[in-house]
Amino acid sequence: MKRKKYLIIIMIIGIAATAQSQIQHPTAWLRADSAMLNAAYWTDVSGNGLDATPSAGSMPAAFSRMNFNKCFEVGGTETFTLPLGINDSRQSDVIVVYETYDTTYENALWQVQLDTAKRIGQTTRRILNDNGQITYDTANRLKPVINYLAQSWRTPEICAPTLTLCAADSLPLYGRIAEALYFDRRIGDTAVIQWISYLAVKYGVTLAQTDYLDSRRNVIWDYTNHPDYSASIAGVGRDDSLDLNQKQTCFADNRMIIGIVETQNIASLQTGNNEDNPAYIADGDFIIFGMDGALPAVSEIYTQSGETYEVVGRSMAQVTGNAHTYGTLILLDTAVVETCHGASLQEGPVLLIDRSGTGDFPTGETEQVQASGTDSLGHYIYNGIHWDTDRNGRDFFCFALTMPDTTDTPKALAVDGGNNGTAQDNMANDGRRDAKSCVPTDPDNRTDNEKSPFPITHYRLSPNPNHGRFVVEVEYPEVQDVTVTVYDSDGRLLLTLSGKGQHTYRFENSVPTAGHYLIDISSPSEHKTLKMLVN
Repeated sequence: MKRKKYLIIIMIIGIAATAQSQIQHPTAWLRADSAMLNAAYWTDVSGNGLDATPSAGSMPAAFSRMNFNKCFEVGGTETFTLPLGINDSRQSDVIVVYETYDTTYENALWQVQLDTAKRIGQTTRRILNDNGQITYDTANRLKPVINYLAQSWRTPEICAPTLTLCAADSLPLYGRIAEALYFDRRIGDTAVIQWISYLAVKYGVTLAQTDYLDSRRNVIWDYTNHPDYSASIAGVGRDDSLDLNQKQTCFADNRMIIGIVETQNIASLQTGNNEDNPAYIADGDFIIFGMDGALPAVSEIYTQSGETYEVVGRSMAQVTGNAHTYGTLILLDTAVVETCHGASLQEGPVLLIDRSGTGDFPTGETEQVQASGTDSLGHYIYNGIHWDTDRNGRDFFCFALTMPDTTDTPKALAVDGGNNGTAQDNMANDGRRDAKSCVPTDPDNRTDNEKSPFPITHYRLSPNPNHGRFVVEVEYPEVQDVTVTVYDSDGRLLLTLSGKGQHTYRFENSVPTAGHYLIDISSPSEHKTLKMLVN
């Protein structure tokens, strides 16, 4: 009889909230950060006694960190084995959180041996089943990964099947493993979403195309209504049913750190573990952050009264429960500003927070926060940030800094950071100005539009960086024609796009290869240049 095999890496289903629902708990639950760790075995915290035995005879002494939580470093020889017993349902769901060190070599995740020839399991690229194998990826990802596999399988021919972590199909794991959950049954879509949401918040993993759910099925990240802010997702929060108490997180590929922490405890954000942070969060309180691109990327550019401002890190914060009462501290990597602006800024860029919950940053509802300084590890510090103070459920935020005028049409773009007499001279070496605020401090003789944090002319390049396909959006206050030209790093003209008779334009196109590009936007009133990186 033919049986189906199912692989679900990232779910794409949104689930409605039901406050009183309970989460299904695993048959075996191994966590590297558990206080119940024993020197001789990896304790199963599910309470079912399925402890994992390390191959070396004792647990690894050294811990690493994955989003401020402990994880085990494994160097290709360490494995962990736990007994399963006979699974009468002949079904299993396994979730593993891991990180590999390179993209070249296939790595093992886990395996259950059914007899001398048959097994089920998974590597970083293949599913193993009792009928063969299925390839699902061609390279490893150099970030923390949550991998979920649901399989049906035949009754084993050996009496005592075992689950082995960090080994599969004679392959080892070189990297880190933080958590593993085994279910001796199919748990269903809602439970999968709940568990991978918990793991995503804890280990800073971005889930694609799904709402995040807590153990009560409350939506703590609303992807359904805000899909544009899913390029990077991270958060803090507490869920006692899952033993989650995440007080700090790495955001935007570690370019930003956000934590519920007092200024005097900033060391826990720099080098400590999550458990070293003494801050308190109540059960059910979450703040989840999502970004529309990757840092360092210029999300948007605005022009006002002859000044041009880069806006980086356009993001959204969604608040659940009473998390609006917590003060947070943000550390922004100064390298983000150096990449976008050509040099670090003594005062740092201005943090803009749109309290309206619209993402439009309207006048009168946009708060400005100046960095209080820098830390010893090269971060701008923004402290005492409260989110969702008006209780509308969300805030939008970004960082604004001034940029130089780039009105000359580029001839070439240097990509090595050197001064070679090309357009690099215009882009990085002329007249950079410190950013103090993107709102003029002198209110005299200014219209309402001029007082707005987001000025009259609006340029947007997204996503940036990208994989070749991009969108350029331009909005002028009045109707006028526009021409968009795209140059490669050698100054060659690749594309010319134009529009007439509108005040809002949207151009979607692509370039064939990875590299650095310049995008010129010309109109009778203005001429601006955007930088684009294609991976």
